[in-house]
Amino acid sequence: MGDLLNSLPDAEGWRDIAYVGYCDGDAGLAEGFAEAAEAVFKQWQRSPRTGDQLLLPLIHNYRHALELALKQAIRDAAACLRSDGHDNPSLRPAELDAHLKRKQRHRLGPLADQLGRLLKELALDGLPGDTMRLLARFHQLDPTGEAFRYADHLQTSARTVDVPQLTKLLRDAFAIVHGGVLTELHAHVDYQHEMHEMRTDYADTFDDMTF
Repeated sequence: MGDLLNSLPDAEGWRDIAYVGYCDGDAGLAEGFAEAAEAVFKQWQRSPRTGDQLLLPLIHNYRHALELALKQAIRDAAACLRSDGHDNPSLRPAELDAHLKRKQRHRLGPLADQLGRLLKELALDGLPGDTMRLLARFHQLDPTGEAFRYADHLQTSARTVDVPQLTKLLRDAFAIVHGGVLTELHAHVDYQHEMHEMRTDYADTFDDMTF
C-alpha cells in the first residue's frame, strides 16, 4: 500500500498536476503559505457576513509563513557568519537546526530576536521596530503556534477585528522578512564571494611578484 499521494490515480490533464516538494525549501514554502493566506483573504472579501470562520485560517497561514521565513533567515545569517570565520558551535547547521526545533519551536518573538542578533553581528540592517513589535504581539497572542489552529484556543479580549487592516499588517511584515531580510542576506553572500575572490587574486598577484 502506497502513501496517500502515491495512491491517487493519474491526473486527467497537466493543469491538475502539482510537483511534490517543488517549493525551494522553507523560503519557497513560506511564500506558498503567504499566497494561501491571500487566497483566504480574497475569499473572505467575496463571502457574506458569515465568512468569519475564515479569520483564523487566514491568520494561521500568515503566521506560519512568517515562522518559516524567520527560520530560513536565521539559517542564512548563520551561514554568512560561518563564511566570515565565526566558529561558534551554535552556528553549525546541525546544532542550529536542533536549537530551532527543540527550543525556539514556533515562537515568533524569540525567533525575531535571534535573527536580530545575527544580523547585528553581520553589521546588516535589522528588522524595523514596527515589524519587531508586530512579531512580539503575535508571539504574545500565540506563543505555541496553536492559538489559530483550534477552536477556543485564542486568548484575546477583542470581539471584532478589521480584517483588511490586519491582513495588510501581516502582508507588510512578511514582505520585510521574506522580501527584505532574505534578499539582504543573499546580497551579502554575493559580497562575501566577491571579497573572497579579491583576496585570492591579491594573494596570487603578491606571490607572483619578484623583488
